[in-house]
Amino acid sequence: MRNKNILFITIRSDIGGGSKHLNSVFENLKNDFVIFIAAPIDEPFGKIWSDELKDKFFQLPHRKFSVSYYLRLISFIKKNKIRIIHAHGKGAGIYARLIKLFNPSVKVIFTWHGFHIETYGALTKKFYLLIEKILSKLTDLFINVSESERKACVAHKIYNEKKSIVIYNGIKDEFKPADKISVRKKLNLPEDKFIVINISRFDKTKNAKAFVETATLLRTNDEIFFILAGDGEEKKELVEMIEQRNLKNIFLPGFIYNPIEYLQSADVYLSASLSEGLPYTLLEASMCGLPIIASDVRGNNEIVQNDWNGYLFDLLTITQAVEKILALKNNPVVYKKFSDNARRFFLDKFAEQKMIFKLKEVYEKYLL
Repeated sequence: MRNKNILFITIRSDIGGGSKHLNSVFENLKNDFVIFIAAPIDEPFGKIWSDELKDKFFQLPHRKFSVSYYLRLISFIKKNKIRIIHAHGKGAGIYARLIKLFNPSVKVIFTWHGFHIETYGALTKKFYLLIEKILSKLTDLFINVSESERKACVAHKIYNEKKSIVIYNGIKDEFKPADKISVRKKLNLPEDKFIVINISRFDKTKNAKAFVETATLLRTNDEIFFILAGDGEEKKELVEMIEQRNLKNIFLPGFIYNPIEYLQSADVYLSASLSEGLPYTLLEASMCGLPIIASDVRGNNEIVQNDWNGYLFDLLTITQAVEKILALKNNPVVYKKFSDNARRFFLDKFAEQKMIFKLKEVYEKYLL
């Protein structure tokens, strides 16, 4: 019987787009291949994988490289006759490529889930690019989650374009028509406001502070309300910003387990990210038919087609985001067009089964 053993590696398994993506791939392909996972035992996904896979799960530390775990992982891979390693994210990519030094027959596939080179300082950027160029020699295939991310990698000469493909993140269509007022009542949200929402990890890249700045600029408009859902390292700063400005038009529900309900309660999704791979929350917003107002950066601008399903704005001019919120609020015809187009665009490009079909083709090719 043909060996179909594949190892997924990630150094985070908490809430986030990368973890959601990996769990989707696992759930859809676990009956077609023999799946192993190396990851931290974070909530929720790490715990789920560990409980289900048992001996086929290898625990890694959260978001750091460990030499001792690396050496044990090499033994785990040899013992289980792994043929493909698919690394998800930068840290996982280091583990996977260095393993190939000791096991050159294993095929290594690497997915970034966000290049994010713009957020690095000059020296850090040079060092990171040098490391990636070296590790690219130990990589059989690069998968980018957006075409713009792929072009950025090629422009920085990390790999030859022939060594890469683009597979858009896809998500399961969980949309079910719901009455917005009923959803707002259930979530204890204002029923008569124009609601602008963002759901993200609170870190530098996601730039949630700009979301608060936008709420500040619209603080005198009592018809508009903001929801900033999520958690992360910048939460304390965000809470302090809101308290110091005495903002009454913004609500922080914390981490939420029902993002689709919150999206269905809202009118517009606002993202001011500094950089993206292909953000899951924007895909979920599109799935729910929400017009999106987003920073014109890689990843965002492959989901938002300006003036068709939303608006793109310049990160240096946050007032543009304010103008676009007001434009959608005050023009129901444009709003309806954007909403319909958002849902249509999701179904056409980002349905889960399209992603799974392409990944399955990749794995079958390398297992021949």
